[in-house]
Amino acid sequence: MSKKRKKSKNKKLGLILVAEVLVFVGLLVGYGWYYVNHSLDLVAKDTTSKDEIDVSDAVTDTMKEKYRTIALFGLDARTSDDMTKEGVAHSDAVMIACINNDTHEVKIASVYRDCFLEMARSTPSTQKYTHAYFLGGPTCAVETLNKNLDLNIKDYVSVNFEALARAIDALGGVTINVKEKELNNLNKNLQEQVQVTGIQSEGVWSAGEQTLNGTQATAYARIRKVGNGDFERTQRQRAVIAAMVKKAKESDLSTLNKVIQEVFPLVATNMSNKEIMDLAANVFDYELGDNIGFPLSNETPTLGSKGSVVVPADLLSNVKNLHEFLYPEDTEYSPSSEVQRISAAITNETGIGDEFTDDKKTEAPTSTNSDN
Repeated sequence: MSKKRKKSKNKKLGLILVAEVLVFVGLLVGYGWYYVNHSLDLVAKDTTSKDEIDVSDAVTDTMKEKYRTIALFGLDARTSDDMTKEGVAHSDAVMIACINNDTHEVKIASVYRDCFLEMARSTPSTQKYTHAYFLGGPTCAVETLNKNLDLNIKDYVSVNFEALARAIDALGGVTINVKEKELNNLNKNLQEQVQVTGIQSEGVWSAGEQTLNGTQATAYARIRKVGNGDFERTQRQRAVIAAMVKKAKESDLSTLNKVIQEVFPLVATNMSNKEIMDLAANVFDYELGDNIGFPLSNETPTLGSKGSVVVPADLLSNVKNLHEFLYPEDTEYSPSSEVQRISAAITNETGIGDEFTDDKKTEAPTSTNSDN
């Protein structure tokens, strides 16, 4: 194992795209209710019984009754891939959305794709979290969150990254301020995007504020090797989706319906049409609250063949902090023996075991609606 590297506390981790996707879909539902209702059959439905999804033994009555927690995944799948199956895609963006059933506040925790966790498989192994979806499909991805973070997630929504490109094109592009240092990687990503999706696009040859088409904007959102790696990448993703939300608010019903027809075939979920519509019924009552990255306290060593990973420092105390953030009214929660075991195992493997304290936070919770 290489020397551990501590992240500066003042480095903002940002927010992965799915938080603003929730807002964006909400706008579609609100302005085009009947179109959405008749278009939901375009969404790929996972028929796996939710009863087969394992949840943590530490789940409290408050978590079950007062909150609804949903997993959201942004995938690197190809158009023809069945996103309800294993072996087809990795999760490049991961979000835990926690809805307070009484106040309708939505809190967001983004789990970094390289977060080092124990996979929920018959033969457990520690890997970057991004591999969970590929190894065991959405069930494994959800169960890995439940197992490592003491959660009770049963519902998920997955979005093919091509959906991002098609939605932006349907909206007429988005305005993004591209930096000079980002151009090279943006255009490399763009070439890959064209090969995977078949959607042709010119490159981006100059820096500054400009209108990007869907392929260009998606390539921009997926830049990793510029700046602060996976952390700064989430900021770019947020900038793109925030620009989409702004454009959607200015669009008419015809444009929003076009987005639905382009995007819904690139979405997969295990939620029924009724469940989706029930959530949508309160969409304008939802208030997007604070967001954090997980793990909030971390180190980023390189672990041989497993590569550069984001290791919770340590898992147990980070999970406690996560629950305090997502479920502030839950006074009954106590970490499970499973989380304690995994935390000790990760510490033993990585040598990273410092207990989380407020002074080690890499960021404070930030507003989902912030432009910074």
